[in-house]
Amino acid sequence: MGTLPQVCIIMPVYNGALTIRVALRSLLLQTYQNWNCVIVNDGSTDGTKTILDRLTDPRFRVYHLPENHGRGYARQVALEHAEGDYLAYLDADDFFHCDKLKCQVEIMMSDPDIDLVACALLTFGSDGKPINTRAKIYRDVWNFKDGTNLLIAMSTALIKLDRARCIAYNSKLNAGEDLDYFSRYLDGGRYVNLDRVLFYYFTSLTTYRKMLVYTYNDCLRCLFLMRRNLLQGMKGFLVSLFKLGAYAVGIPIFGVDYFIGRRGTPLDEQDVEEYYVQLETLTQNETSAQ
Repeated sequence: MGTLPQVCIIMPVYNGALTIRVALRSLLLQTYQNWNCVIVNDGSTDGTKTILDRLTDPRFRVYHLPENHGRGYARQVALEHAEGDYLAYLDADDFFHCDKLKCQVEIMMSDPDIDLVACALLTFGSDGKPINTRAKIYRDVWNFKDGTNLLIAMSTALIKLDRARCIAYNSKLNAGEDLDYFSRYLDGGRYVNLDRVLFYYFTSLTTYRKMLVYTYNDCLRCLFLMRRNLLQGMKGFLVSLFKLGAYAVGIPIFGVDYFIGRRGTPLDEQDVEEYYVQLETLTQNETSAQ
């Protein structure tokens, strides 16, 4: 049996000192161990640099930027330093299920024509409590045409590094950079979405203002989509615009939690139980992310 493919995880971080240890430990505890991680510290002003400078595992490669440039720029810097066969993404306030890379690599290796494997995710808030799940639907080898809806949670994607290198992030975008990038990466390609929750996503949509800003960014993403498919983009823009109005009127009446809970699918008891198992394992191994 030949050497297993290597996965490169890219992690842009800005002021992530409070959460990055858990994210790093979720990599160290992966059941698939042939990985490396490129971390770009995007001008953090908290203790992030100190934490990163203490890492001793050679699979972590850290690059410090002297000032903050934004997430799109930091992702592009990380991509330029990426090495391996596949590419995955992890932000400093999220974490992987221990089987994430293993499950996705197995799918990739089973069919050389698959260009992307995504999975379901579970969102949690600043209090650590689960909120909902997203993209929990199995999609078996879908063909993607640029300008149509990409029905995945993009932060969960595993993609081919050689194909990814041919496409640059738009460093001028602070919103919609992920949709812009993946739409160009996957144009004419094929993807699979696993219905198992293998990614845990932090959402800070706990205030009226943050909810409106997030929905405003959805409007911007649809404007980017309109450049490739006018009808599809316009439909998404109008839906997002309607949501923006609904939140502006409804949040003061019903509260933020009501609308956050409706953004995804209801929580499954098994997914919640597994979330706490994963989280407990990571917090018990707090000293291992070095």
